[in-house]
Amino acid sequence: MNTEWMFEKPIDQEHKEYKLLSYFQKMGEKLDNMELYPGFIELSLHVANLQNLIRDKKIMYTNKKFTTIDDELLVKDLKIKDLPILNNDEKEEFNKILIFSAPRMLEYFNIAKSVWEIVFDSVILRIKKNKNEVLQKKGYFYYLDSKDNLFYVWEFNVKQVNKKSPESKTLVNLIYSEKKNNLTITKIINTFSQWNKENISKLPLYEMLCEGNFPINETLLPLFKRKLITYINQTQMIENYKKNKEEINF
Repeated sequence: MNTEWMFEKPIDQEHKEYKLLSYFQKMGEKLDNMELYPGFIELSLHVANLQNLIRDKKIMYTNKKFTTIDDELLVKDLKIKDLPILNNDEKEEFNKILIFSAPRMLEYFNIAKSVWEIVFDSVILRIKKNKNEVLQKKGYFYYLDSKDNLFYVWEFNVKQVNKKSPESKTLVNLIYSEKKNNLTITKIINTFSQWNKENISKLPLYEMLCEGNFPINETLLPLFKRKLITYINQTQMIENYKKNKEEINF
């Protein structure tokens, strides 16, 4: 559902209430299955748009082409435009739709956010190899799905979106998703890695653990990536603090 759904004909409160409730039903089914993405990103955009409509009477939207299920919306991806021209009856209906939809969309977003926080807090990151190389912002992480007894191994690379932006993007590549058998993690990486092959032995390796059983692609992998970037950023902050402290003492 795009952010201009309220302005699609007919602009009628009852019609839009049915449309919104149908959307919530689909979102509810996803959340019942603990599937967070891409719904969480979409809900975030809808909440931001509704707040913008209430505050500035402007539509917030994006033309971004999503390449992964958990693609983040960056500030640079958001655009603003004027409302379409409405007659008096349509303006009245629009205001009713806005009053009805805003608190309900926020409520659904808060439910999704609560699920997000539950899963994020249940994910544990352990660094298994090359702890001193964390700031390279590239390496490997793995997860054993106890439900299916499958061993997942990913390689990752954190890249700056562009030279003018402080925002970064975590690129991942699944290199193994089978029974572990007798293969060691080192053997899996050496055999199947496609990135940074010449530096494999020097890159950090992380283990991901999770207490619950959640969908891999829609929930766990997106939060593994966010747990990883959080750890890297925190390490960077600590290193910067130590460096600044040494300079001050000097």
